[in-house]
Amino acid sequence: MRAKGTVKSKYGILADLERCVGCFACEVACKQENRTARGTPWIRVHTVGPELVNGELRMEYLPIILDKCTFCQSRDMNPSCVAHCPTKALRVFNATSILDALRSDRRYHVCTIKG
Repeated sequence: MRAKGTVKSKYGILADLERCVGCFACEVACKQENRTARGTPWIRVHTVGPELVNGELRMEYLPIILDKCTFCQSRDMNPSCVAHCPTKALRVFNATSILDALRSDRRYHVCTIKG
């Protein structure tokens, strides 16, 4: 039970969409770390495109983390998907940093929030 007036800490994994290249290393790392069954991902990278947008061919990758994610608790807030992202597109943020990131000029996607 929390004391009156205290706020429970929230943490989230954010994807920097300007860094994600759709390599799927996060999917592989999560699957190996958690030994999930075939066809049961805890993270999935969705590909949007390619589409012609304003005369330019565009494609984006959106990592989506599902509800079963535990933030790899045994890894001390260093989830396997984050640790193995070669472009450092995935990062763990606290609530304040999430708000700062979403108000920045970069394009971030909230993959999941816990807490």
